[in-house]
Amino acid sequence: MTAALTSEVIDRLNQAHYGWLTTIAKSGQPVPKLIWFYFDGEALFVYSSPTAAKVAHVRRHPQVSLNLDSDGSGGGIVVVGGEATVDAEGVDCREDGPYWAKYGPAADQFGLTDSMVDYSTRLRISVDKVWTTPTA
Repeated sequence: MTAALTSEVIDRLNQAHYGWLTTIAKSGQPVPKLIWFYFDGEALFVYSSPTAAKVAHVRRHPQVSLNLDSDGSGGGIVVVGGEATVDAEGVDCREDGPYWAKYGPAADQFGLTDSMVDYSTRLRISVDKVWTTPTA
């Protein structure tokens, strides 16, 4: 299932640089984690260390949500719900054109470019549901 996306939601998914990915731990506890992601028009992609808890969580319980911040006044919140899968392993996120175009400058700014090789597991998140709050 794919949710119908408004142009406002598409714009936010394309422009937002940070999101909160919530996975479910073995205990059943929801666990939010600040992440970088990109949207290809159909799905969301996140790169991670292969040993990160979120990867184990996705393997056990693939239902996740990705939350984007509000406009500062409680409006403009976007939440995407979907199924996450381990899409690729042993890849270099710096070789993913759309992802690196979005995050390469930030990785350079924060001195992370060389260490990004450790983010070698790609998660793919389907866009099955979308919840929003109106903008102010």
